[in-house]
Amino acid sequence: MRNLSKPFMAELQKARRTGNPYQSVVDDATALAPALASLPSGPVTVDNSDVIRAISDLGAKLDRFLTMDAQQIDQIQVEIADISGRIKATKVEMAAIRHPLAGDDKFQQASQELSAVVSATEAATNTIMACAEELEEVVHELKSSLPEGYHADRVNDMNDVIVRIYEACNFQDLTGQRITKVVRALSFIEERVDAMMSHWNKREFEAMPLPPTVTKMDESLELHGPADHQETGNISQADIDALFG
Repeated sequence: MRNLSKPFMAELQKARRTGNPYQSVVDDATALAPALASLPSGPVTVDNSDVIRAISDLGAKLDRFLTMDAQQIDQIQVEIADISGRIKATKVEMAAIRHPLAGDDKFQQASQELSAVVSATEAATNTIMACAEELEEVVHELKSSLPEGYHADRVNDMNDVIVRIYEACNFQDLTGQRITKVVRALSFIEERVDAMMSHWNKREFEAMPLPPTVTKMDESLELHGPADHQETGNISQADIDALFG
């Protein structure tokens, strides 16, 4: 048997090359002796109750899953199918509102129509007020040239009517404000629809049928109007007046 206290020549040469002093196995064992003496003697007991409890809980959950009633599984499948159907129906409705391949934008059309209403009412109100101002000037001229009496009183009544016309023209401001709120609401809805559609595949909406075009008919005549006066090629009221001379 090898004497552990006496090293081999190879071990001494290795110690010289590495620059580390040689330490025998006996020295290592002597250094470890106090630590080995402090270890408890006899068998070591390990507490694995937590692991056993976790395994038991997992087994109970697995048993409940395996013993689930088939009727409950069928009910879950029915509810999932119902949710899927509602999602598909929602996609169809969204495609009808804003189809990617549609040539017209319903939100934009609605906003343009409402803006046209505001512009038309504003123009009509300005015309009414301009005519009322002209009438007011005529009334003042008549009033200054008429003596006191019945005719002068009637001229004063005309002046009161003109004042009521001015007051009635305030409707344009109110309608303009309300229509502006509607346009903002449409813009908000448009943003929400675009946000919802962005969560799904665009090609899925493109594969859906295009929404039907709403056409206004007067018996067999198809109507396209009212026309926007800003669009080129439309006939204006001035053109019609010039036609009938």
